[in-house]
Amino acid sequence: MLNFVITNYFGIILASFFAVIVAVVWHSPLVLGKIWQKEAGVESKDIKSISISNYLIALSMILLTAVVLKRVLVITNPQTLFDAIKLSVWIWVGFMVTYVVVGGIFEKVSKKLILIDLVGQVIILITMISVLYYY
Repeated sequence: MLNFVITNYFGIILASFFAVIVAVVWHSPLVLGKIWQKEAGVESKDIKSISISNYLIALSMILLTAVVLKRVLVITNPQTLFDAIKLSVWIWVGFMVTYVVVGGIFEKVSKKLILIDLVGQVIILITMISVLYYY
């Protein structure tokens, strides 16, 4: 039977912290923020008016991702960091890419927006699993 008890809260919080940092940088005007805003149809005033509850929901989803990734690491027990990173890429391909691409097709999302989101997601996953591998 799977044990769902989290034994390392520090690793979960640290991985989540770095995930937020990566997401903020990725969506900043210095990286891909302007392109992302254009493709997503989001204006700067829309971003400034996002409620705190939406940010809390996003943070809780990042924390949940960290918990699940840690469980996957415990179950699969990769022997090296590179193996853990490969695992995160497989998770990304098998679950995120398939879901986002199919959703994007039916929701008529631009290919550029899909690519921006997917690359950001894989960077976040690799960052999180790298932290969780050591903690």
